[in-house]
Amino acid sequence: MRITFSERQVGDDLAEFFRRSDCAVEHLGQHALEITPRLPLLDAAARLEIEGLLRVWCKLHPASIAAVTLVGGGDVASDIDSVVFRKPS
Repeated sequence: MRITFSERQVGDDLAEFFRRSDCAVEHLGQHALEITPRLPLLDAAARLEIEGLLRVWCKLHPASIAAVTLVGGGDVASDIDSVVFRKPS
């Protein structure tokens, strides 16, 4: 799954959090990360794992916003799923 963000510090915090959560993290430019669980999981289970971890991170960092986009293979999947986690009003 790809996670995009606007601030470098947010990206650094996200990368460290996912690494501690046993995920492989790849920086894609200055505003995106590619996250993959290290455990062999089916695509749907991997997505649930990463989304769950991101929800925990957002609870720990309520002032931050992270947009999540699912990417398939080397190209963007034909049915892109996006989720935006925001601080509650």
